[in-house]
Amino acid sequence: MGEELNKDGEHSSEAIADNMGNANTGSASPGYTNGMGPGTPPPLGYTNGMGPCTPPPPGYTNGMGPGTPPPPGYTNGMGSCTPPPPGYTNGMGPCTPPPPGYTNGMGPCTPPPPGYTNGMGPCTPPPPGYMNGGMGVPPQGYRATRPPQRRNPAISAERFKMFGIPVLIYAIVSAACLYNNWSSILSAVMAVVSIAFISVNISRGEKRRSADSGSDTGSVSKSQMKLVPYFIIIMLLSIAVSLTDESCMIFGCNVGIILTEMYAVMSYYNDTENHGIIKGIISFLEMFFGAIGYINMPFADRRAEREETGRKRNSKLMYVLLGCAIALPLLVIILNLLSSADPVFAKVIKDIFGKLFYSWDVVKIVIFAAVIFFFVYGFIVKTGRRDLGANAPKEGSYEPVIGITITVVLTAFYLIFAVVQIVYLFMNSAGLPDDMTYAEYARRGFFQLLFVAVVNVCIVLIFDAIFRKSVVLKTVLVVMCICTYIMIASSAVRLSMYIKEYALTYLRINTIWALIVTSIVMLGVIISLFWRNMPLFRYIFLTVMVMFTLYAFVRPGAVISKYNISQAHNGKKVDIEYVMDIGSDGVPYLIDYFRTKDITPEMTMEETVSKYSEDKYYWRDDTVEDRFEKILEENDDKGYIRGFNVSRYRASKAIENYIK
Repeated sequence: MGEELNKDGEHSSEAIADNMGNANTGSASPGYTNGMGPGTPPPLGYTNGMGPCTPPPPGYTNGMGPGTPPPPGYTNGMGSCTPPPPGYTNGMGPCTPPPPGYTNGMGPCTPPPPGYTNGMGPCTPPPPGYMNGGMGVPPQGYRATRPPQRRNPAISAERFKMFGIPVLIYAIVSAACLYNNWSSILSAVMAVVSIAFISVNISRGEKRRSADSGSDTGSVSKSQMKLVPYFIIIMLLSIAVSLTDESCMIFGCNVGIILTEMYAVMSYYNDTENHGIIKGIISFLEMFFGAIGYINMPFADRRAEREETGRKRNSKLMYVLLGCAIALPLLVIILNLLSSADPVFAKVIKDIFGKLFYSWDVVKIVIFAAVIFFFVYGFIVKTGRRDLGANAPKEGSYEPVIGITITVVLTAFYLIFAVVQIVYLFMNSAGLPDDMTYAEYARRGFFQLLFVAVVNVCIVLIFDAIFRKSVVLKTVLVVMCICTYIMIASSAVRLSMYIKEYALTYLRINTIWALIVTSIVMLGVIISLFWRNMPLFRYIFLTVMVMFTLYAFVRPGAVISKYNISQAHNGKKVDIEYVMDIGSDGVPYLIDYFRTKDITPEMTMEETVSKYSEDKYYWRDDTVEDRFEKILEENDDKGYIRGFNVSRYRASKAIENYIK
């Protein structure tokens, strides 16, 4: 075909030369087709200068317009006097791209030939903004692209891929270890699992997040070193909770573990170095309630993952979970039948798991695991946003005169109270009213003083945070802190005298702990008045957690029992009913006391209380053995393996030896 074009091109060139030479004669040269004007037929065998047997386009003779010769070597089809782009022939054939803005070489808005999309060949998408040549109709076999949908920026398919399965496994393990079992050795196991879960998932998330910035495993591990103090507190609290059977301490230890885990993650993802008391409290509340607000995120992230991948995840985990859900109710029914058939089998299962599988608690375990899953996943979403405390009010924005006025009025009366304490209580150098002895004066008011001391700590913290800095305000606050220390000392003196007279109770020993903690917190508050960048919220949080951890290891129930019984050995009567109600922590000391007083298991509680207790009234008709058997039964129901607790184990052994 190239040779024919060359030949045609040579003839065309000769025709142009002859045509130009005879332009004034008005006649066309032989061998040329209509290059001279309208109405001239082409030479024999040619049609319109395009080669043998080629018809011209409709309405055109010579394809170029009247009276216009084609350029040398080209055959029309491009418009008046316009050559085609180099290397193209006629701009009309298949597989030839059109000029810019045209579809298939035939002009704008012209549909392409069958099987082509926009003149660019089969299976070729149209240019941006066009669908099939600007016609708005997609070609056959093509589907219009779905316009992009707006998505909540908090939703992340990648987050579900990374954390979905680990959080689910963590929730299942937590429910299996902790449901109705908050004070066993499994708490320590769960603490190890929680620390590993936090550390591993922080490393995974940080390595993915900072891959572009060149962060490596070493730098991520180094950045987690600041979490070590929190991890130590978590481990110590989990050990302490397995050493006591006192309900308040169990509750406090578990709350402390949860709060410490949350604050550890919060301090990693957010800058808590300069958190004052107000910003710290707001950030902590945002973290907790924000996690609750994001409990729907597992569903949203899972949906986003499916939309992103276009298919369901090829995992058998859901089938495993479905099988477990079906097996649990069957397991309850089967174990109850087997236990009723074989008492030995029933005892083995009860010793291992307690009464867990003898009731429908397994259904509650599933609900408990679901709650943990949704909260932990929402917690990950909230902390990952790194925006805790961003909306906290600016500190130090109010007029200090207001604070000065309030604190001056209060501090004036605090000074008077402090002078009274020094003169009458500490020095005992002034006369008391005639109707009051020193013991009566000293043994009252320690709870009220503790309450006022705590209120003063809050006043100093809040006023220092919300009011603009003022030397006068700072001075008054320091004086208030000194007066508060005098109140704490007064409360401690009064409390010690009261305990010496009336023995220990939970309220009194808790007050001692609160006085110590308040003193340490107040010291940090005074330092913060002069050190503006002190991380005050972190200081208070760690102070409370460390002091409570030490308090848990002291085991206040055991201390109360031991102290009160020691007072009984010194000639005072002990409140036997109160010590017995303490539970397993006080049982070993109480049994030792019973042996010294020759109190046998067969004696009635009424007789025992009337002889040896300061409380003479006992309304229940049971024996000493009955009371101890009840404690033993409660311990057995928790199981010796899943519910193993050091205090319960020691109490059970002591009871068994005493009854035998």
